[in-house]
Amino acid sequence: MHQPIRDSLEAYLAGTTGLPKTFDEHLNSCTECAEQVSAMRRQANLLGALRTVYEPRPGFYARVLERIDRQARPSIWSVMLEPAFGRSIAVAGAVLTLVLGTYLVATEPGDHSRPASVIETQEFAPQETAVATPQDRDAVLVNLASFREN
Repeated sequence: MHQPIRDSLEAYLAGTTGLPKTFDEHLNSCTECAEQVSAMRRQANLLGALRTVYEPRPGFYARVLERIDRQARPSIWSVMLEPAFGRSIAVAGAVLTLVLGTYLVATEPGDHSRPASVIETQEFAPQETAVATPQDRDAVLVNLASFREN
């Protein structure tokens, strides 16, 4: 089948008017395409006749969908879509957050805002050869007095 026929075949079979001139011109000049389009037209007419004879009763599609839903096996993942499961996950998350928050607050080290507590927590390696001079002591006192926690 050639391109001009492919482009407008659905509209032609549906009975739409206003087809392009190239469609009719090609059908008149190409016997192969004319035969294929004629066969498709006959099939479309037969299917249309069957549709009127075998029209399903009202509610047919709803009954089919309902039957499919009843016969479908639930998957393991369908449990996660249930509202009760979602609430359980939310409660478990809240409890876990509360427990972790309590643990972090309880295990947090003491107050470091005082310089004395900083000195108590730091470990100094003893220096065997160093002798503390009055200048070193003054420097330590200045550092302690000007200590501020960021």
